[in-house]
Order: sequence, then structure tokens, then C-alpha cells
Amino acid sequence: MNEVKLARTNSDECRVQEVKTQKDTLLDLCNQILRLLNTRLSDKSILVLQEELRFMQRCSYYLEIQREDLLPTVDQNQQTLHLSDSMVWSLIDQQKLQRTMTQANTQVRLLLALLGMLYEEIIRGCQELEAFIVEYYQGLVDSDMAASMQQKLQKTHQYMSDFQNRLTRNLGPLDLQNRLIPNTCNFPLPHLSASLTIKMPVIFDRFKSCVSSNTAYLFWDVVDEQSKEPTQQFEIHGRSLHPTIPEHGQLTVTTSQSYNIQVNNLTPDMHYQFSVKRVDAVNLVYGLWIDTIILKTLDISK
Repeated sequence: MNEVKLARTNSDECRVQEVKTQKDTLLDLCNQILRLLNTRLSDKSILVLQEELRFMQRCSYYLEIQREDLLPTVDQNQQTLHLSDSMVWSLIDQQKLQRTMTQANTQVRLLLALLGMLYEEIIRGCQELEAFIVEYYQGLVDSDMAASMQQKLQKTHQYMSDFQNRLTRNLGPLDLQNRLIPNTCNFPLPHLSASLTIKMPVIFDRFKSCVSSNTAYLFWDVVDEQSKEPTQQFEIHGRSLHPTIPEHGQLTVTTSQSYNIQVNNLTPDMHYQFSVKRVDAVNLVYGLWIDTIILKTLDISK
């Protein structure tokens, strides 16, 4: 009889210990989730992720060709062959170059699609983790739900790491399956490699840009640019907009090497739409973003 009572007591103690262990494990899981929600998945952090994704989608991507047979120099540009150079252009096989440009465009589109998918998975994970915490406080969580949420927590951490690892300003080398310069000469040809580089979006400065009755003063910047590049060229489009019907005035196109421009001879009390982007280069493989601003000239009759 005493043995039966002792066995029952031991069994009860095991169940109590098991329940305590489950509660401790569940509490630890909830604390891990709360730390993540309050740090890397806070509202501010999510906005940062959203902005990083938007900037990557708005960047311009370029193909750069480098000579591998030259020793490294202080100025890395000395090793870069610019496709706009007439000599380089004459040596490169145009069909192979076009295939390389297509390959680079595909790589950029895949990167942006992957970043978009990772961002959506992060947001979905954040929502599910938040819902789990609510159910935990309501006492609706069981061991199966906890195990599932532990996996969700690990996957969300992995998605965030993958997202950050993909945010790079240099997309690395491309695999050149064929030589861009055909070996039809009797002298040694340069060994070339190709890579993708990124330029950040061009965006109007909406605090500085303004109008008078017949003049628009437009200012723009490049996101995260530490110093203005003197060699950059920008293309500015402008057209008048009818205030009540969808009529557009004649399109004007202007180029500028500075980061501002003055547009004269505008009509008072009229809406104008302006857009700005970099002048397209021959090595541009992807760049859809064009910033647009609408301004209304002052009414001089008032």
C-alpha cells in the first residue's frame, strides 16, 4: 500500500515538474518574441526595412567592366573600362555584350524580387508573433502552438539576416561565359570581368524647390550621397497641366550637370509637372525610378 502511495506521489511530482518546465519554456519563448518585437521588429525598424527596400527598387544599376590583368592601383577607376569609350566599344563583341547586359538585368530583377519576398515574410512573421503573444496572455496557447511559433521565430530571424545580407551597394562579379572581346588578333587581349554597381535614387528636394509667377526653381539630391559628383548629368522633363481636365502641355527636356535648375517663361496660375533622373548611360541595365513633382505658379492677379 505504501509502495502504491509512493508511486502515485512520484507520478504527481513528475506531472507538476513537467507542467512547470512547459510554463518556463513557454515564458522563455514569449520573452524572446517580445525582445524581437521591441527591437528589430519594432514599428521604427519595420519602417527602416521598408525604406531600404524602396531605395533598392529605385536605384539605378550599371554594368562595369574591369581589366583583370592590371595590377591594383590607388584609383580603382583606372582599371575600369568605360563602355562609352570609342576604343573599348570597337573591341567588344556587341552580341556578347547584349547577352551580358540581359544577364545583369535578370540578376537585378531577381534580387529585387527576392528582397520583396523576404520583406513580406518578415511582415507576416511579425504579425503572427504579435498574435501569438495576445493568445499567450489570454491563456490560449498549447504546446503544439508553442512549437510552431518557435519555428516561426527562427525563420523570421533568418529572413531578416538574409534581407540585410542582400542590401549591398556592389552586387559582385558576373559570370562571363564568353569573352566580350573576341580573340581574332595576334596580340594579347585584356582579360575582362564584369560586375554590377548601384547608384542611389535621384529625388527632388521638396523644401527648396519652389515657384514664382513665371519661374520654377528646382533642386534635387542623390540619396545618401556624401559629396556631389561633378561628372553626373541629370535629365529634367517639364510639362504644363490643366487644372481641371487631363490635358498636358508641350514636353520640354533639359539636361544639367548641377543639382538645380531654373525654368523660366512659365505661365502664372498654372500647374506644372517636373521629373528628374540621371541621363541614361550605355551601361545602364536597370533603372525605372523617375521622381516627379507638381508645382503651381503664383497668380499675379491676386
